[in-house]
Amino acid sequence: METGSITGSTSILNNAGTVFTDKNGIVYEVIETAEDINKCKVVSYTGNKKIVIIPDEYNGYAVTSVGGNAFYGNEIITSIKLGSNITTIGINAFSHCIYLKSIDFNGALIKTIPEGCFEACGLLKTVNLPASVEKTENRAFAFCSSLYQVVMPGKTEKFGKDIFYGCNKDRLTVVTPQNSKAENFAKENGLPATDTTKLHLLCNNLKNIEGGQDKLYVYNAPSKVKWESHNKNIANVNKYGKVTAIKPGTTTITAKVTGIKLKCRIKVLKRNKKNCLKVIYSRYVRKEMTDYQKIYSAHAWLIQNVKYDKTLYKKGTVPAISHTAEGVFNSGTAVCDGYSKAFIIIMAHYGIKCKMVTGGAHAWNMVKIKNKWYHIDCTYDDPVVNGSFNNKEIFLDFFLKTDKEMYATHIWDYGAFPKCKSKKIDKNYRTG
Repeated sequence: METGSITGSTSILNNAGTVFTDKNGIVYEVIETAEDINKCKVVSYTGNKKIVIIPDEYNGYAVTSVGGNAFYGNEIITSIKLGSNITTIGINAFSHCIYLKSIDFNGALIKTIPEGCFEACGLLKTVNLPASVEKTENRAFAFCSSLYQVVMPGKTEKFGKDIFYGCNKDRLTVVTPQNSKAENFAKENGLPATDTTKLHLLCNNLKNIEGGQDKLYVYNAPSKVKWESHNKNIANVNKYGKVTAIKPGTTTITAKVTGIKLKCRIKVLKRNKKNCLKVIYSRYVRKEMTDYQKIYSAHAWLIQNVKYDKTLYKKGTVPAISHTAEGVFNSGTAVCDGYSKAFIIIMAHYGIKCKMVTGGAHAWNMVKIKNKWYHIDCTYDDPVVNGSFNNKEIFLDFFLKTDKEMYATHIWDYGAFPKCKSKKIDKNYRTG
């Protein structure tokens, strides 16, 4: 095989593996096969220009790919524009380009954003993936600390691990069609998702109960957001947009970013059963959700809005109300059977079959999705953490589990309840 380095428009031997460099320092390699001719890929960059434009073709060859590590560790480039013939990008192709601020895919027909593609590009702020992208692999944007907006097409349905590891998740917005798999991926990973690239708040009006908490996001914020509550006695907001409802009343939360003020009206309701259920049914566990989503949201609401009654630990007994759903809704304090009874009430509103299971001085639930039963223990998923009874983290250690998985920690009359055998969950099923 012959290889060489030929600059400018000098003709080359038409052999796979031939290497040549253009006047801007882009290095190409011919990748012809018997079935696939007149194509080449970018393998490296030796130039000193900050803006790199990869052409559609060079020396009669269509430029169809960027090789793995082609631009790895470059300390000059600030902007890259791909040719429209690019169909594949190699692993770590643009990784550690520490001054890279923008990438223009220019209509390229790429199906996969490969592993580590833009990892540690610390100045990269926005990425608009082409409509052809179906998959984003492991750590594709890890440690892109300035990244605040990624546009994902509806076609993107496969996601690797730690795609946004080390990114600023308080600012990063995933822009994608509603109800897409990319939207679900974003939400499952704690990222705000929206279908527009415009700067806007999560909502204009919110209702919550005393003691309730919300996280407000400014979508597509290019810089740090400054939060302010007009009446901290009604509801307070921290520097991350976390709102805590204090007492009944109405106030406004203002987000300031890039000279623009965005406002959200907050109405705080008195904590009682009626208002709790009103908030749950209107905001958290909505009619349009699948059964899986309703169960997850009810489970999450209980964990974030109810704390275990610590008097059980101190005195060995608790007030009777802590054994009831009223303890959950009226005071936000309960023990296991209180959690379980409140969960049944929420499920009953949507016609989802649910039972309370007791055994070993403990209570939890079983729920039915389609024709299969699963265990769910909201109390165990709301543990005492470092001595605190006010855990807000949503654990899933006892969420939709089988009998076999529960045997290690739970005791019950196995013959008195449905069998929970399946690990497969129909996440799209809706009751009714």
